Amino acid sequence: MKTLFIDSSRKSLSIALISQNKLLFASNVDSYSKHSNYLMSEIKNIIDKANISINEIDNIVVLNGPGSFTGIRVGVTIAKILAWSLNKKLYQLNNLAALKVDVQDDVVISVIYDKKDNSYIGIYSSDMNVENYLTLDDVIFNNKNITIAYMEENEFVNNLKTKLELNNKVTLKKIYEYNYIKVIDTAIKKGEINPHLAEPIYLKKIDVEKKNGN
Repeated sequence: MKTLFIDSSRKSLSIALISQNKLLFASNVDSYSKHSNYLMSEIKNIIDKANISINEIDNIVVLNGPGSFTGIRVGVTIAKILAWSLNKKLYQLNNLAALKVDVQDDVVISVIYDKKDNSYIGIYSSDMNVENYLTLDDVIFNNKNITIAYMEENEFVNNLKTKLELNNKVTLKKIYEYNYIKVIDTAIKKGEINPHLAEPIYLKKIDVEKKNGN
């Protein structure tokens, strides 16, 4: 069982190939704003390194945001085209959930940075599952063990830690790269999706939506 992993939502374009729960090859290319120029060539490079054809892929897993507006669309679109044209199974998982697959605590908070006072946040605990575009003031806990998972150093994470540690025990967990195998397993457990129904998630309204009042 071979799975192709695609994430184009960040500055780095990430492609990986997993077979039988083993990572065969992974590629991370710093191609921010030019993912469309590199995505297909990086997929081909990994397929060639594995000495297989694209038709031997069984599953495609794509991270569908939040993150770069244009980047997300590139990855999701290519994943949909490949799944539909090659008749492969397609799975998707959001980036906030992907960040937390290796983290356990009373409360796990995933952060994808946007601004120092507003960012994309996932909050996960036994009684809460929230994924949204939030402010520092939206995150309130008392007497909890909290781990904040993130990929890049930023003001929001530091400010959130400072705020929460007044009433909680807070640990920072920097994720240097997704755990591809666990992310894929999590996505597959969520269930296969129809390629035509795969969509990016942005969480933050784009300017056109704000102007139209949507």
